[in-house]
Amino acid sequence: MTGADGSPDRIRVVMVVRLFHPWVGGTERQALALAKSLIAAGVDVRIVSGWWFRGTPRRETIDGVPVFRNLTLWEFFGIRGLRTLGGYLYVVSLAWHLWWTRRTYDVVHIHGMNYHSAVAVRVAQWCGTPAITKLANSGAASDVDKMRLDRQLRGARFFLSTALRSDRFIALNQAVIDDLAAVGVPRERIIALPNGVVLDGVTPKPDYRIEGRAHVVFVGRLHEQKELEVLIEAVAMLEQRTRGRVRVTLVGEGPHRSTLESLVDRLGLTEIVALPGETDDVRSVLEQADMFVLPSRAEGLSNALLEAMAHGLPAVASDIPGNSDLITDGRNGLLFAPGDPGALADRLELLVGDESKRGDLGRQARESVESHYALAEITARYISLYEDLVKRGHDE
Repeated sequence: MTGADGSPDRIRVVMVVRLFHPWVGGTERQALALAKSLIAAGVDVRIVSGWWFRGTPRRETIDGVPVFRNLTLWEFFGIRGLRTLGGYLYVVSLAWHLWWTRRTYDVVHIHGMNYHSAVAVRVAQWCGTPAITKLANSGAASDVDKMRLDRQLRGARFFLSTALRSDRFIALNQAVIDDLAAVGVPRERIIALPNGVVLDGVTPKPDYRIEGRAHVVFVGRLHEQKELEVLIEAVAMLEQRTRGRVRVTLVGEGPHRSTLESLVDRLGLTEIVALPGETDDVRSVLEQADMFVLPSRAEGLSNALLEAMAHGLPAVASDIPGNSDLITDGRNGLLFAPGDPGALADRLELLVGDESKRGDLGRQARESVESHYALAEITARYISLYEDLVKRGHDE
């Protein structure tokens, strides 16, 4: 791709993200971080999403990234019952927008595989533009299963065959690769490429001493997929064994808040388990933590876990795909059997009582991130992928 004078043009990428700010989850945070990094590297990037929430502008710029929201109905008019109809309206408005603006982008980069990705892939095919689809989850929250079982929109299973025609798929872990292979995606169209984390300005933990209670932090959506009940139950066990050793902060918001608050109250943990809600300053939260916990039953590759490791925090995570891609048990973090509060309590007790272990795991965590997950390196790999696809043209 060259300009009139023979010099290379900037690659133009439209990122399709079904949900975006003010909705903030791992997919949305990673899309924004990657978009910012790509723009800094000279790529022309804009994000296209749905206009889901009343009070949000249709067009805005977030941290230097242009964002456009297409029409929907669900929650926009305050009527949750319009969710299905809103999904169908989004399909139509997204298709129209991508077709109308087809001369303004060279690559379609889709975050998450669902009904929206099928629409984006089909329009890209009509336009002769390469499409890349990044899958968000595997295991119990598999993107493939969500479509096949109509979990997010009735009839989504009929979109699956089209979604699977994307030119390339980004897999965050081996389980995602297996999911794609199981539905017939050729291995040469699957690229193993992890999420990246910003390291600039992130200072690793200076020491691993604990004064008073050890501060255990979780950052993420308060959603059943995160299995935060397991963490709360583990803290109750640990409090019975060694009173006064830990306090916990669950940073985030989501549909499971009331369930978690009820459990905290029932177990008598209101003085040591806090649910402060969302924050725009995750960095400060991690700087004040002594250790990080991620008890999820399914992940792609957790941004929150990456960020915690970048801060040099010793981390305890469930032994599931994604988490086990980041953590080698006993070397740069600790893993525990998913859904087992007793096993998690044992791991936390080990860390709370051993400063040397906390330091060894934390320093190795930071080193792992620097070696394999720096956002600058991940960005360079995406640029190389974009250039390769634009050069060879749309796969037939």
